Amino acid sequence: MGTFVNAQCIPDPQYSSPGIYPDSASGFSSGCVDDPYEQLVTVFVAADTTLLVGPFPVTLVIDSLKLTGITGLPAGFTYSCYDSQNMISAVDGCVFEGNTIGCILISGTPTASDIGVHPLSLQVELYLEGGGTPAASENIDYYQIEISNCGLGLVENNSSKIKLFPNPATEELTLLGLNEFEVLEVSIQNMQGEKIAAYSDVSTGEFKLDVSKLDAGVYFVSIAHESSVDIIRFIKK
Repeated sequence: MGTFVNAQCIPDPQYSSPGIYPDSASGFSSGCVDDPYEQLVTVFVAADTTLLVGPFPVTLVIDSLKLTGITGLPAGFTYSCYDSQNMISAVDGCVFEGNTIGCILISGTPTASDIGVHPLSLQVELYLEGGGTPAASENIDYYQIEISNCGLGLVENNSSKIKLFPNPATEELTLLGLNEFEVLEVSIQNMQGEKIAAYSDVSTGEFKLDVSKLDAGVYFVSIAHESSVDIIRFIKK
């Protein structure tokens, strides 16, 4: 679990409906070794919620949403909370009252030992008006922080003609579009830039890469051809 620190953040004003943002589709930003990292999470708590009791809808007033912890953060990362609209709870206590918009700030400076993908779990509890115990608890586990050694000098694939799928992958990767180039070598590199597999006999437009024996993490497929080298990042589940 990351350390809790006291610092003030500002909710992202683009969000206008209840929820926790960014959503699962957007996810968290990636980080680079030795570069300070920050990720803002905006928490928009509704004033009330409607439940069905049999065939009848019942509207219940929300007291608060409480963040009880974040697990999976890289070592040395911290988080802080702020909700200036709280009327009763402390503004920095990670309690977000109903009908308010607050924020969580995750921050830290990654080191080389943090390279890889860090799946996170945010533990939250929902309280209803007049209730002393949580009406619902949830682990939000669709976020992750990917840390890379950005000083490797690698560039992402800049040729729209080369496609790689699926990504993330579990057993096999497929490269398409290689027949557009005179390919010299296709290789797989780890996050440290080490070449762990290489293929020189690549003469087809579709090429398969077996990744079933790779450990889970982030890797790069390097396609060296007559004009340049294209790099495509992929995740091995």
